Amino acid sequence: MELKCVIAVLRPDFLKVLERRLAALHIHGMTVTHARGFGVHPNPFADDWTTEHIKIEIFTVAENVDALAKEIMDVANEQSGGDGIVAVVPVERFWRVRRAAESAP
Repeated sequence: MELKCVIAVLRPDFLKVLERRLAALHIHGMTVTHARGFGVHPNPFADDWTTEHIKIEIFTVAENVDALAKEIMDVANEQSGGDGIVAVVPVERFWRVRRAAESAP
């Protein structure tokens, strides 16, 4: 079984809608981290170029990646700069701590 980690950096106001939409896809776990950063078009006239974002990490099987990425982009796309990014990285191994055994997400 091939595992992936889908990482998205988005505006925080999308989180509640995204949670509901991911539940409909039977995604039962994600990590949300509050983050600050800037992308391709920072505001060079501001004292602080960074803005508030959330970073979401979701471990899933490879077969779910396209549907998951599409759902994230559908929710977050407002056709404006700063909508966010989605990336997919391979996962070599995955353990559940409580069971101390490898498993699928």
